[in-house]
Amino acid sequence: MKKLFGSFRQIRFKFKTQTFRRYVFSYLLVFLLPFSIVSFIWYRTSTTSINDQIDLSAKNQLIQVQSIMSGNLSQLDLITKQMTYNPSLTEKMATHPYYATEMIKELQRYKIYSNLIEELYIYFYDQPNKLYSASGQMDFSTFIERRYDLFVFEEKGLRESLSTNVPLIYTVPKVSFDDSLGLMSYFVPLTSAEGSPYGTVMYTMKMLDIQRALEKAIDQESGKVLMLDKHYRLLAASTMDDIPEMMYRPLQVEALLKEESKKTSEGEFRISTVQDEDFGITYAALTNGSLALKDVKKTQLRSLTIVMFLLASGVVVVIFIGRRQYQPIHELEKLMEQQMGDASGDEELDSLDKIGNHVVTFLKQNKELHQEIKRQTPLAREQVLRKLLMGRFKDNQEIDLLLQAVNVKLYSHGYFVMLVDTKMVTTTTSIQNQEFLMSFLDDLSGENYQAYGSELLSSQAIALLVSLGKNSDPQKVVKEIVAKIVLENVVAPTVGVGGVVKELSAVNLSYIEGLAALEYHTISGLPNQILFFNDIKHTKKKETFSYPTEEQLKLRQSLQQGNYEIAEETIHELVQKGIKEQPTIAGMKLYSYYLLNSVVTSGVEIVGQDFFQEAEAAADFSNIFELEKELLAMSKRICCVVQKNPKNQESQLQKDIFSYMDAHYTSQEFSLEQVAEEFDVSVSYLSRFIKKESGVTFSKYVQDRRLEKIKRDLIETGAPIKDIITAAGYYDVSNYTRKFKTIVGMTPGQFREKNR
Repeated sequence: MKKLFGSFRQIRFKFKTQTFRRYVFSYLLVFLLPFSIVSFIWYRTSTTSINDQIDLSAKNQLIQVQSIMSGNLSQLDLITKQMTYNPSLTEKMATHPYYATEMIKELQRYKIYSNLIEELYIYFYDQPNKLYSASGQMDFSTFIERRYDLFVFEEKGLRESLSTNVPLIYTVPKVSFDDSLGLMSYFVPLTSAEGSPYGTVMYTMKMLDIQRALEKAIDQESGKVLMLDKHYRLLAASTMDDIPEMMYRPLQVEALLKEESKKTSEGEFRISTVQDEDFGITYAALTNGSLALKDVKKTQLRSLTIVMFLLASGVVVVIFIGRRQYQPIHELEKLMEQQMGDASGDEELDSLDKIGNHVVTFLKQNKELHQEIKRQTPLAREQVLRKLLMGRFKDNQEIDLLLQAVNVKLYSHGYFVMLVDTKMVTTTTSIQNQEFLMSFLDDLSGENYQAYGSELLSSQAIALLVSLGKNSDPQKVVKEIVAKIVLENVVAPTVGVGGVVKELSAVNLSYIEGLAALEYHTISGLPNQILFFNDIKHTKKKETFSYPTEEQLKLRQSLQQGNYEIAEETIHELVQKGIKEQPTIAGMKLYSYYLLNSVVTSGVEIVGQDFFQEAEAAADFSNIFELEKELLAMSKRICCVVQKNPKNQESQLQKDIFSYMDAHYTSQEFSLEQVAEEFDVSVSYLSRFIKKESGVTFSKYVQDRRLEKIKRDLIETGAPIKDIITAAGYYDVSNYTRKFKTIVGMTPGQFREKNR
């Protein structure tokens, strides 16, 4: 720190020296004053006349360009209006399996109406993830990552633009700068006959054609024409060569357009503007007056040459020394501005003050970033652990990198999964709630083991990934973890434990075995609090014959998780066990139907009732080897369905919860406890889940949904305001009317009158 302050003192001393030299330089220029006055009068008279001609010519050309562009954009507005009356361009037609092709043909026809259109897309509010174009439908990820992968389309900004109530135009930049602005897009809302918007048409326009129209307005050698939106952001230019950096900064552009001229390193530019109020576009012409005044300058320079020759050497020396001393500060200032922007907020501050402001801003931003990372790390860790348990990662190197990124540190001598059941009888001595248990098991360590927990919404359990150190005994580790839970919560939970695996990429096998052990414990009624999957066979009663329950449970869990490799291995084990333990043909037949029923039951749950009809053909088998082939084929189909649409996993249950909320939020008895009871999860976990998935609390989510419904009904129906508020779930109409005014800024009656 002392060295830093010492360096700053040296820099400030250099600034004082540089200021002194500037005074000397100014003193030398006093000798040029008499000659400068005479030259100025003559030069001013000449340049004023030429500048007036430049301004008049540029103004006329801009008006012509404005007329051309306004005509093209008006044509797009007219096309959009025609679309609203076209019965082939409705949301119903777009989703129809047959008439969707008619919609594509209509879009292709509209596309050729304007030579500016590169492509047009229709977006319906009721289908927030679909775009329809002349090439067919696509989702947002396809649009951004494939269709326009060369442009920087931000999904959030795109969705906001597609939800606009007024026409909107802006330019999307390219991923890599190659002397072009990017892609110009024009958003026009689709409105119904009642005047309410139900979608948006997005036109992407050919930048080359726009640039050609702008090129006609000015001599490219002496200037350029710029097209700006209502926020003074650059939309297009007649040429992308040597556009001043300030033109990419809206605040500086706004200030610039209020001036008549601007001096730059390239010369003095004359500024002319034309406003298009209808579309919120400003057309600006920058004409390099220095090029237009070449002849005038030549005469003046000849006169000044003799006088300046005597002073040239001294001036060059002064400038050279000053620039050399200022260069380090200038480079440091420029680097900070490039990385962090202008932190000063005051043009009058000197470079040292700006650098100081940049340092303060940098430290503040790093502190905020560090705090944000700390807040997000637990959520990211839970996602990584959950996908690891589900078998979504197959590469050990990739797994190590992900775990390192979320600050998960594991031993490397073996891994297994514990499933801790949180469905316990409510007593004064039972585990208080799942939230406390999860916070306790989130990061658990002991001698020669390290464990991390992840909540399972569908199973109402906590999966604990345990890593073992050298010479660790899994059974002792499990007992130690359960003992810690008992110490904190008095009652020991039911625990299912999978087998130990050597690689993290294979931990899904242990997870499936743990689920099977927990399920077996539930259906068997055993008193054990801890059940290892490998010990299931020892818990069965000795009989002359028994079906292999542990393998059947393992098969069921592997199918539900979509893991075909484990399902294939388990089916083979079951077939071999049947061959070995079934001596009679009748017994083998019964055993074979037992295997078939196990797979078909899971298939019907996951795929649907159609799977039962597909499985009927498998019942006509000649021997158990033929059956094995059929079972493998059916298992592969089940696993493919789970991978493509994991309806039996976490994501489907999450979707079901929000679907249930969206269907019942208008009920006056609707509550968090009701939703928790419906899906058999704890209130505390459901509250945290809704906040994490939606970004708002349960009460705020319901309030927003009800407010949207009330607004919609006020605009679209003529029902009494009291009935609308009551139908949205509120019984105290007068109290909510005051609340509506606080949120919206007007009463429901005023809102209806304004938006109709």
